Amino acid sequence: MSGTPELFNRKDFYRCLQCAICTGSCPAARVIEGFNPREYILKYILYGEQEELLKSDMIWCCTTCQICQERCPHGIDISGFLIHIMNLAAERGNLPEEILKEIRLIAETGRSIKPTAHTVRIREELGLKALEQPDTEEIRNILREAGLKGMLDQK
Repeated sequence: MSGTPELFNRKDFYRCLQCAICTGSCPAARVIEGFNPREYILKYILYGEQEELLKSDMIWCCTTCQICQERCPHGIDISGFLIHIMNLAAERGNLPEEILKEIRLIAETGRSIKPTAHTVRIREELGLKALEQPDTEEIRNILREAGLKGMLDQK
């Protein structure tokens, strides 16, 4: 199947047809109407609806907590599969704006959260050394190598 990594054997996923323990165990599925890990597996692997799934915003509701995988009685790498789907979607430009902002912040500052004046003051009061500025050029190179060049160039 195109776009499906070799670690996902299509025959393994036939066991998902009646199980649904992954969705029943999923904390995101409990609070987000329409989020269903099992359905995404079936759509992508068995039903051939890859393009539709890669355009979906719902795939980004997965928190990669891996509870689905821990509870899967068939030993299927559900978390790995969902991460693979998210990576493919990101490569095609389907990436939530919040994640894009984080990527850009990391590229610009080397951190996912900017230290505030309060943080600096508390560190000083605790006798901790000042935070060093990371090598952002090296970080940008890593992000480019990870396939995020186009996302770094977007404004």
